[in-house]
Amino acid sequence: MSAVLAPIKPAERIWVVGAVNGDHGALQAVHQKLAQRTAPGDRLVYLGNYWGDGSAETVVATLNELLLFRRYFIALDGVDISDIVFLRGASEEMLSKLQQIQFAPNPGEVFDWMLTRGVAGTVRAYGFEPAHVQSIMRQGAHAISQWTSQFADALRRHSGHSALLADLKHAAYTTDGRLIFVHAGLDGSRPLTGQTDTFWWGGSMFESITDRYYDCARIVRGASGGQTGLIEREFTLSLDNGAGRGGSLLALALDGQGKVVDRIESTS
Repeated sequence: MSAVLAPIKPAERIWVVGAVNGDHGALQAVHQKLAQRTAPGDRLVYLGNYWGDGSAETVVATLNELLLFRRYFIALDGVDISDIVFLRGASEEMLSKLQQIQFAPNPGEVFDWMLTRGVAGTVRAYGFEPAHVQSIMRQGAHAISQWTSQFADALRRHSGHSALLADLKHAAYTTDGRLIFVHAGLDGSRPLTGQTDTFWWGGSMFESITDRYYDCARIVRGASGGQTGLIEREFTLSLDNGAGRGGSLLALALDGQGKVVDRIESTS
């Protein structure tokens, strides 16, 4: 399997956390409850969209909270570093592309599109004003390259942020093939290694899955766009509860077949 896909050892309980969208308070609340409920042998999968379109302070605090809880979880008895996985969400995919935007054929248009998808909060988080960056994107490759270099420096000044971004996986799967974890989408006609950018932008394909995908009992996603709430179907499970967009953050414990055995909500 590809290095961008994370294998997870099967377990009695695999905790999954929905799209965070820079909602620091919600993530903190879920982590406080999760710390009381995790047990030896549990696994933990975050399903993407950590950077959000909130205030600069909130976005930075959210990332720091993720890093803190990762350290806590890895320090638990019997936990291996491979027992916790962070998936790359649409926000992180945009952040990765933003760092190479000077190579895009039309950087100004690409950045405008990113702004419609919530990248402004990420830009502000590292000390830049989106409107100013918008003007730079129309000043040519040299000016844009200078800005991406400054942005990378700003990202590195926040301990652990660059390392987390570099370590994100495109999808995860249990090694027995029973569970697959994605950010938003999956093309049921292609294998995991042939999904291209469907993981981030293929939400409608995920919603059209009505048959078993290979030997998988359930495909789990954390971001569902306009459809919020826990949505359970025969072969799929969505847990985007609208965190960072006026809703709450949802974390679920799943058994080896994808059945929900425990639930944590940031507001409950």
